[in-house]
Amino acid sequence: MSLPYMNTVLLNQMIVIISQSFNECFSNDEQAIIGAFLTTLGDMLSLNSAYISYLQDQNSLSKQNQNDYDLLEKSIEKIKVEINKMKSNVQK
Repeated sequence: MSLPYMNTVLLNQMIVIISQSFNECFSNDEQAIIGAFLTTLGDMLSLNSAYISYLQDQNSLSKQNQNDYDLLEKSIEKIKVEINKMKSNVQK
């Protein structure tokens, strides 16, 4: 999954514009409630993002472990073949 490009300057400008409109439209108490709500929303998004990153890391580790296991199995089989060749050469 590719991440979208986020222009940080544009995001900051949007925050300033939105917060200024809140300052003009809402009382102090209403602004506090809206701020708490948006903070909670941001925390939930951050938590979800961290959880998804953790799951993706676990999936990639699982795939890597399976690849390592497959490589070990192939190596063991090749070693067995070589040992059998050596045994047959010694018996001759």
